[in-house]
Amino acid sequence: MKFIMRLEQIVSPLKKVVAFIAMAGVCVSANAQTAPKPEGPVPNARQIEWYHRGIIAFFHFGMNTFADVNEGDGRANPRLFNPTALDCNQWMRVLKGAGIPCAIFVAKHADGFCNWPTAYTDYSVKNSTWKNGKGDVVKEFTDACKGAGIKAAIYLGPYDRHDARYGTPAYSDYYANQLSELLRNYGRIWEIWWDGAGADQLTTPFYTRWADTVRKLQPQCVVFGTKKSYPFADCRWVGNESGISGDPCWSTINPSSILNEPEHINELNHGELNGTAYAPAEVDVSIRPSWFYHQEEDAQVKSVDKLWELYFNSVGRNSVLLLNFPPNKQGLISPIDEQRADSLYALINGTFKTNLAAGATIKTLHPRGAKYKPANMVDKLESTYYATADGHNTDTITLNLGPAKTFDVLMLQEVIELGHRTTGWSVDYSTDGNNWVPIPGAADKQCIGYKWLVKFKPVTASQVRLRITAGKACVAIHTFGIYKQQMSRAGM
Repeated sequence: MKFIMRLEQIVSPLKKVVAFIAMAGVCVSANAQTAPKPEGPVPNARQIEWYHRGIIAFFHFGMNTFADVNEGDGRANPRLFNPTALDCNQWMRVLKGAGIPCAIFVAKHADGFCNWPTAYTDYSVKNSTWKNGKGDVVKEFTDACKGAGIKAAIYLGPYDRHDARYGTPAYSDYYANQLSELLRNYGRIWEIWWDGAGADQLTTPFYTRWADTVRKLQPQCVVFGTKKSYPFADCRWVGNESGISGDPCWSTINPSSILNEPEHINELNHGELNGTAYAPAEVDVSIRPSWFYHQEEDAQVKSVDKLWELYFNSVGRNSVLLLNFPPNKQGLISPIDEQRADSLYALINGTFKTNLAAGATIKTLHPRGAKYKPANMVDKLESTYYATADGHNTDTITLNLGPAKTFDVLMLQEVIELGHRTTGWSVDYSTDGNNWVPIPGAADKQCIGYKWLVKFKPVTASQVRLRITAGKACVAIHTFGIYKQQMSRAGM
């Protein structure tokens, strides 16, 4: 009897241990198959599509082109507008060759001249020499986009130097009517661009009305918002026209920073990690010194090497690049602009064609489970990613590349649907797995977001190590890649 009692004293605690292990196993298994919870503000469907564009083309073309100015005063004679060989299909061929999937056309700049035969003003193409007043540049642009499979978008300048009603309730009606024309009559519009320059007389109620028009007529349209249009911004101005995002460049920001733009250029450039709005940066820059075409700038088109730098400083910093191609007075993109864009695409495509980390053996400290395995970071599939277990906001991810590889570009992508998570990271390389050297430019970084790129002098390594050193939530990495740059034709 005593023996049986002693045996029960031994077995009973063991039963509890076995039960606890079983329960822990269930918890681990459940965690391994359950997606991490989102952290902070997350993107909407419009913003996710927007991020996938990578580069957007900008087309500044209108009365300013023919008046040979950048900022028209709204008094130029409409008959001055007369492109002799306008061919929007040629514009699309340039974009297809450059791998650019979306284009924004300036339908009306601050001079007030309208590139379509609007019913609401005589200051438009219907009173120009071009096609005896029967032309419609917006239609030719959107038709060409549709034919080429390019996403059409519109810049409709809120500021208007021509219209005397600017800033009044009557102007709100005028603008709303024109916005409705463009959103009703030209097919799918993927983005509306609300420039903040000169538009200080417009209050948020103006934009509230106009935003209602956008959401009613084109619910999937991205809104580029600045200043008073801040509540409706799907994407924000980056704070400069130089093509450079900050480091870090968070997708989140406080709405007040967009509203009070002049005092918050730094916040626009860098974003705010704990900001309450998800409004990533769209980075605008022209391939030439000016936004509109000027013949004397034909010798000042940015080189491929300069465009490559801009790509890393925009797309490579969790942003989208908005690159301007100003058509000339004929109505064509100049050959030199086309050549530079084509060469940039060859450089991008050639460099990122092969991930040298593909096939690597990967070890991590805190894997979440089979569904979120480390190999997901190098598998080319957007639907998969690596995640750590809940509660583990840091990690060390070591990739054994096998035979040594030489590379000079690094790419990380976070799962943006889950919000900003990682807030500190570094990458090192090694030839033996014991001695680790930081990759230049990839130490003590903060932001990842949709895409973060770093380029550096070539290194040769058999192992690479990503150290996640800080985070707001468990790690969720979509892609880790190392690449070798294709040779750039300097000056091209």
